[in-house]
Amino acid sequence: MKKLLMSLFLLCLSLRGMSQDSLVYVIQQIITEDSLIREEMRFNNEGLFMPIRGTIQTFTHRNFNQLPGPYPENNHRWEDYGLALSPLAATWVMKVCGVKSRSTTRRMLTANGLAVGLTIGLSQTLRWSVTEERPDGSNTNSFPSMHASLAYMSATLLCREYGHISPWITIGGYTAATGTQMLRVKHNAHWMNDIFMGAGIGIVSTHLAYFLTDKIIGRKGINRMPLSTSEQAQLLAWNNHPSGFRLISGTETNGRSLTAANFAEAAPGFDLTGIKLRTSASITAGIEAEWFLHDNFYLSAIGRYTLSQAKLEIPKPAITAWGEQIHIYHGNLAAGWTTPITKGIRWGVRTLWGVRYNEGVRFHRVTEEHQIGENLLNIKAQLCPEGGAGIIIDMLQSHNQTVGFSVDYLHTFDSHFLANRWIIASSWKAMF
Repeated sequence: MKKLLMSLFLLCLSLRGMSQDSLVYVIQQIITEDSLIREEMRFNNEGLFMPIRGTIQTFTHRNFNQLPGPYPENNHRWEDYGLALSPLAATWVMKVCGVKSRSTTRRMLTANGLAVGLTIGLSQTLRWSVTEERPDGSNTNSFPSMHASLAYMSATLLCREYGHISPWITIGGYTAATGTQMLRVKHNAHWMNDIFMGAGIGIVSTHLAYFLTDKIIGRKGINRMPLSTSEQAQLLAWNNHPSGFRLISGTETNGRSLTAANFAEAAPGFDLTGIKLRTSASITAGIEAEWFLHDNFYLSAIGRYTLSQAKLEIPKPAITAWGEQIHIYHGNLAAGWTTPITKGIRWGVRTLWGVRYNEGVRFHRVTEEHQIGENLLNIKAQLCPEGGAGIIIDMLQSHNQTVGFSVDYLHTFDSHFLANRWIIASSWKAMF
């Protein structure tokens, strides 16, 4: 602060011939730049809830993970690294092509190196310490997901370096990271708790890497990014009509133990008495388009895809069923009310109405040769109406970008299959 005041004093002495308006503008620019640099050097606690979520899910999923019901092996692993590391590759391609990043080359190299070291080190330490078998049974180092760790590390690096250019860069990075999570579950390589713990490690490690780098290098490692007059005005007055598009990524959960006789059909000769369907919490991702009709009132359209793992709990000890995946699609319209609570933070409530479609699922017996046998149980595909309500919080990150958090409850009508759902999600919003 003393250096800033001294700089302003010397500037005023050197610019005594300028008009008052010009002098005020220059001073405002210096103050804004200094504020942005100080904010950049603080430890960013974004993503701290992810390891907490992964830890909680580790305990709540333990019985599900250990329940008999193997998943078919799928070897799509190395290919997934391409999507996971694409944001990191994009970061360096832009740097080599001369696009101005938030960091100097020295700061960027140091932060990247520390982020990779912390991410891999923490992930590997947990994998050596925690014995958890993968869904496909290929080995016992499932927790946490290294792919998810590297994917969210890469996305956070891209956001830190180039998110100031456009919010779509940030959304693109985190879309790739969320897609990596989806693929790891779809390929039967990880449980839900693995991918959320991995995401948390990647985000937190990257922010810690930048914080440590700035302690070593200081301000000289940060490139100045002055805001234009219009951008400064938008930053101060963002509370008016913050319409835009947002990426949604989170968890959908509730009712993870269901009596199969209430919603499923048995194959010929298979008795559903005492059969239960056990499911994991789901990973969900989607997009939302918001249109503000007033400073506080908006309408939005939401599309989400949800993926969860499922097993059958069968009392008969001689029968084991292969694990399956449940795919659910949501299409909702929402009406919401939101208002600022502090500078840069808004909160609001909303109601959601629409439809839900779940694909059909078939469970098969595991044969003595560990192959897929005869059909045991069928879950029909359904298209049903749904409705609910929720709350949302948005935090301003730049003049045209926010990071949000939402909790929604949805009830599916005319269905006994996973009818009541809680959606806990993060979001990245591009405003226009």
